[in-house]
Amino acid sequence: MSSIDLSQYEADVAAAEAEVTRIREENAELAEKYRGVPAEDAREILRRGAASLAAARDRCEAARVALKLAQTTGSPHGLLTKDGVVAGSVAVTIPAGSSSGERARLVEEALSAELTVVARDLGVVLAAPADRYTRERPGRDAEGRTILDVSGHVEGDLLMPAVSKAAKNARRS
Repeated sequence: MSSIDLSQYEADVAAAEAEVTRIREENAELAEKYRGVPAEDAREILRRGAASLAAARDRCEAARVALKLAQTTGSPHGLLTKDGVVAGSVAVTIPAGSSSGERARLVEEALSAELTVVARDLGVVLAAPADRYTRERPGRDAEGRTILDVSGHVEGDLLMPAVSKAAKNARRS
């Protein structure tokens, strides 16, 4: 992979880290402003700030994983493992209007083989179907594919999904 390709991933990581820093600073200012104000409006503003920080951290982590994947595999998609944690992404063509069953089947086809290999390399087995390890990113890539972040962690002899159902439902809403 050329350094020009990697420079885009490095720029994405830098931008995501800068966004996290900016949001942290804004949240600190909001917290100072509303400290001691027991109004529900103040709590709601602080909750929104916390939610935006969490989303920014997720984007930052996705950018770091994409950079590491590009450095390791030469592709923006794939799976990485470190210390019993699996992270990565996969691009899947999901036609508009697909049912949830069809969507799960398409994700299973695109991800199950690679996820099974990773689990085998870790000496564990999958605890759930492949689509349970994914969370959809907003938007589509340049080719119109849906990008799914993949996350899991080892618990005992199982590779458990590290994507909460609540987080998945929030993305689909």
